Amino acid sequence: MVELLQFLKEYEGGIYLVLLVVALVLGGRLYTAMQEKKKSAFSLEREVIQKKINSTIAFLVVIGVLFVGQILLVSVASVRYPGLYTLRTPTVGELPTPTDMFQAMLQMEETPEGLEQTQTAVALTGCIPGQIEWLSPLSGDEVTGSVPLSGTINVPNMGFYKYEYRLKGREDWIPIAAGNKVVVESELGGSWNTEQLQPGLYELRIVVSDNQNNLFQPCVIEVKVVL
Repeated sequence: MVELLQFLKEYEGGIYLVLLVVALVLGGRLYTAMQEKKKSAFSLEREVIQKKINSTIAFLVVIGVLFVGQILLVSVASVRYPGLYTLRTPTVGELPTPTDMFQAMLQMEETPEGLEQTQTAVALTGCIPGQIEWLSPLSGDEVTGSVPLSGTINVPNMGFYKYEYRLKGREDWIPIAAGNKVVVESELGGSWNTEQLQPGLYELRIVVSDNQNNLFQPCVIEVKVVL
C-alpha cells in the first residue's frame, strides 16, 4: 500500500495528463458518434452508432472514477504519510508506462483486425472482389426504369450496409435501402427506380460498416440513366 501511494504521488502529474488525454479522445469519439447518429437515415445504422455511444460513455465514467480515485488516494497519502516521499517534478522519462486499461482504450481508435490489410488492396473504386462489390448493374452500364440491384457484401464483423445514388458532380447521396445480413452474389434487397430521374451519369455506392461502426471504403460505380 505504501509503495502504491508513493507511486501515485510521484507520478501524479503524469497520471492526470494521461487521464486527460484519454478523456479528450473519448470525448471526441462521443461527439462524432452523436453527429453521425443525427445524420443517419436507417434504424440499423442508428443502433450500431448507439452501441458505440454507450461504450464511449462507459469508458468516460471509468476515467472519471480513476481521476477522483487518484485525487482521494493522494490526499490520504499526504495526510497519513507526510514524510513518505519528497515532492518532485516528473520528467518525460519518469512518466509511468500506460496500464493495460489505457492501452485497451486506445485500441478503440485502431482499425479493426483485417480492415487495414483489406483497405490497402482496394482499387480506386473501393470495391473488393468477394467482399464488397456490385454485380448488377456494372460500372459503365446504361440503365432505365426499375433497376434490380445485386452484389456481394461479406466482410468480417458485419454490422450494416446501405446503398445510395447521386447525380455525378453532386455532393449529397440519396439512400435507396439498407440491411444487416451477409449477401453473396445475390440481390441486395431492393431495386432502384430511375423513372423520375433526369437522364445522365449517376454514381451508385455501397457503404459498409462493421459492428463497431468502422466504415470500409465505399464501393462506387458509375452508370448512365437513359430514357
